[in-house]
Amino acid sequence: MKTFKQFQEGLVKKAIVGGLLAAPFVMKKIKDKFDPVGNARKKYQDKKATDYEKRTGTSKEDGYFR
Repeated sequence: MKTFKQFQEGLVKKAIVGGLLAAPFVMKKIKDKFDPVGNARKKYQDKKATDYEKRTGTSKEDGYFR
């Protein structure tokens, strides 16, 4: 049986490791939200892709390309 102090030390270590593992995912979310150049580029690429799909008769909804 662990003492309260041992339990508390283990909890702190687990919280630190969990925070370090979650950091890349959190940073990606923050970057996506506050990156105006990247967001504009994504919108442009999506528009370009949908225009291409309309011209060629392919669609992502079909699940395959004709």
